Amino acid sequence: MINKTLVSDFSKIIGNIEIAIQLDSFRNVREDYKMILDKLIQWIKYYYNNENFEIITYEESLKIHELLEEIKWKMITNKNIGDESMLTDDILIRYEVIIKTINNGRKLENGKR
Repeated sequence: MINKTLVSDFSKIIGNIEIAIQLDSFRNVREDYKMILDKLIQWIKYYYNNENFEIITYEESLKIHELLEEIKWKMITNKNIGDESMLTDDILIRYEVIIKTINNGRKLENGKR
């Protein structure tokens, strides 16, 4: 069964990354965001086809998390960027929610709590 809340979280993060990619002030992190966007789209497509996230490895999810944190701090500390830098914070938080939801689902499937 498809988790509608999780799909909604994916759509929000994908939308926010799409916005960030279009902003000129994000040009120095655009390629990183494009790579992350491609990976998230790959994950959600897999989820729709298989109703699981077995495609996601711990190493891959951690690599993306670290990159999102790096982007966030790079953009938030840039004095030439205004409130739009908060978009990076929202993207990171949404990613953390997604990964936590996926990990909790895996624990339940494995009979752990």
